[in-house]
Amino acid sequence: MQAWLESLPLGAAILFFWAGAVVRTCTVFALGRAATTGGSRRSERVRGLMDTAVYRRAQQLVHRWGVLAVPACFLTVGLQTAVILTTAVTGMPLRRWIPAMLVGTLIWGVVYGTVGMAVVWAWLEQPWVVAPVVAVVLLAVLARALRTRCRSRGERRAEELPLPR
Repeated sequence: MQAWLESLPLGAAILFFWAGAVVRTCTVFALGRAATTGGSRRSERVRGLMDTAVYRRAQQLVHRWGVLAVPACFLTVGLQTAVILTTAVTGMPLRRWIPAMLVGTLIWGVVYGTVGMAVVWAWLEQPWVVAPVVAVVLLAVLARALRTRCRSRGERRAEELPLPR
């Protein structure tokens, strides 16, 4: 696959990644819409999924930025699916969602068609480079989780303290 992708002209590579992103994004959106309009068992599963930290963050992003959250999510890692599912569940109109999705997937296609896959191939050819990067990412995630946990403990303790009379 690497040789095939490298043999493509730049425009064709971007088009390839853009088309893949459009299919994936539309599939996630359609599944989200179907789950919210489906039976109660499906709706409960979606509500349970939407009650995780990543999806709460996606909901905040969509509530704050509206339709602009859709193209912006394609510049993130780990938030794309959550934002797209949130827009489906909250019922964003297709006349707004489709243009935003097309812009976002084009951004994603350009990034992956130019530098994104070059980075992936470099990592695959030199796996010893991956270990320090993974370690740094894991440490950052751990630090954030600990900071959030400490912050929530402090808030709970403050709620438990009696008010002065």
